[in-house]
Amino acid sequence: MDPSEQYRWLFNLCPNAILILDPAEDRIIDANQRAAALCGQPVDTLRSRPLSALLPSALPQLMAFLANPADWQTRRLGCTHASGATLEVEMHLSLMTLAGNTSTPSPEPPKGRGLGATSACGAHLIAILRDTVAQPSGEVSPGQQQAWLGAIIDSAMDAVVVIDDQRRVVLLNRAAEAAFQGGGDTLLGLGLDRLLSGRFRELLALTLEEFDRSNWNQHFMWAEGLTAFRTDGEPFPVDTSLAPFVVDSQRYVTLILRDARIRQRAEQRLAYLQHQNARLQAQLRAEVPSADIIGQSAPMQRLFANLEQVADTDANVLILGETGTGKELIARAVHRLSKRKDEIMVTVNCATLSAGLIESELFGHEKGAFTGALARKLGRFELADRGTLFLDEIGELPLDLQAKLLRVLQEGEFERVGGVSVRKVDVRLIAATNRDLGQAAAAGSFREDLYYRLNVFPIAVPPLRERAGDIALLANYFTAQHSKKLGRPIETISPQVQDALAAYHWPGNVRELEHVIERGVILNQGSRLEAGDWLPRANRVITNPRVKTLDAWEREHIQDALQLTNGRVSGPQGAARLLGLKPTTLDARMRKLGIKRATRKED
Repeated sequence: MDPSEQYRWLFNLCPNAILILDPAEDRIIDANQRAAALCGQPVDTLRSRPLSALLPSALPQLMAFLANPADWQTRRLGCTHASGATLEVEMHLSLMTLAGNTSTPSPEPPKGRGLGATSACGAHLIAILRDTVAQPSGEVSPGQQQAWLGAIIDSAMDAVVVIDDQRRVVLLNRAAEAAFQGGGDTLLGLGLDRLLSGRFRELLALTLEEFDRSNWNQHFMWAEGLTAFRTDGEPFPVDTSLAPFVVDSQRYVTLILRDARIRQRAEQRLAYLQHQNARLQAQLRAEVPSADIIGQSAPMQRLFANLEQVADTDANVLILGETGTGKELIARAVHRLSKRKDEIMVTVNCATLSAGLIESELFGHEKGAFTGALARKLGRFELADRGTLFLDEIGELPLDLQAKLLRVLQEGEFERVGGVSVRKVDVRLIAATNRDLGQAAAAGSFREDLYYRLNVFPIAVPPLRERAGDIALLANYFTAQHSKKLGRPIETISPQVQDALAAYHWPGNVRELEHVIERGVILNQGSRLEAGDWLPRANRVITNPRVKTLDAWEREHIQDALQLTNGRVSGPQGAARLLGLKPTTLDARMRKLGIKRATRKED
């Protein structure tokens, strides 16, 4: 196998865009197809351009590198694209010293190694542009090609090994010598199988068979989690890519080996950062003082007593209540009063995730478990380990996942999506729903065994209409909060406003009250919150509150909100903001209830 052909092929394989530069002459000696693709112009055009035209700010820095290579660090520079745009590239430099004053490379590689080397006389630079793949082209002598390609392959950070069809090592770079801890005189001609684990050898054999079936035209294969051995027998983990090529009818395979510990450390770091991010977000959300649970009515006093009884235990808690009653606030109060208060509380809203995502969100997934799973992801159970997991709208959980949730609650173990190992967690579960789970279990839409497991200690959050004595307290609290946030000088609430708020039935509960108050603060300019069109209308007298269905109440409430906002659904003055919903959620509810945007409710 001709060495120049070897080096050219390996240079083509190198996963970087590469330029050969002569900064003293302000010229680009050579470029490759990957560099051409990066710059958006042919290789011949690149070789005819001044270096300063392609990399305007680089020339002084390159000259400084020639004077003192030891001071150079990988830097980000601007590269001029053919379109005129400036691309940011990361440049790594290597000094290529060629034999003779005319920069003619030494034609033969030194004995005992598989890569070419040169003597230190004339000097050019190898510029590697990160995150692209390059391919050389240029009218240079075979000796120069051999020297350049040898220097480039030797400068690669990954181990590069070329084997023939008998699996004997015919070429390797310095990184490979360092990885296997052996020189070229030891490794060249050696059967590579002697340095591979059994699984690695099996993979190599299967890959060679696959290359044979593709007539040696297969592009490449990639594998992770393999083991190789140094010449002294010490094992080390590697990820590898394998690619075939043919020179003069002789078949070869290039293996690029990367220390798997780099990937593993990166994955561990990513997992740690994900965990810390979730923890910090949860702690930030938890910075809500217990005083935010406002209420002096008898129903609220019973609720507070229940909180004190269950909080310092590890019992599962099921929070029941209508939409907008503040179930998540109650869940946070349970966590803050528990023995796990110094650990994380992770929240998942089961109603906002599609059925295909909930399993991955709860239990995590392994890399490659499904399309788009580009990296391992920790699930919410792992993030909440030793802390609390709050599953809001648990009644929306699909039946197939209910069985897996029951297993975690009973056994404290689960598997990630696409994983095979069982993982243990210690999590306290708090669930919330506005549905009647007992009725759903009887109807078969919710697992009966899971319902009993969750219903260890139910806490019912009273609707606002059952705690009318708290409306004035809540109104004053929200007025103070939103006045401060919006920079309004409102200090008191007029009696007319208090009467109107007390007369309304509040189907949206505390959340609706908060948004009504926020709207009033926005529209009022003085120091007192005065009555206006922003107030909800008083209820009609209802002799039998069970005459209307929940859908009928919801339809009327949405129509009221649309009338207040002149039919606007989204935006700062829209009905969605007034109701505390996302515009898409409100649109869906309107379609279900047959409400059109132009609907107006008559007085």
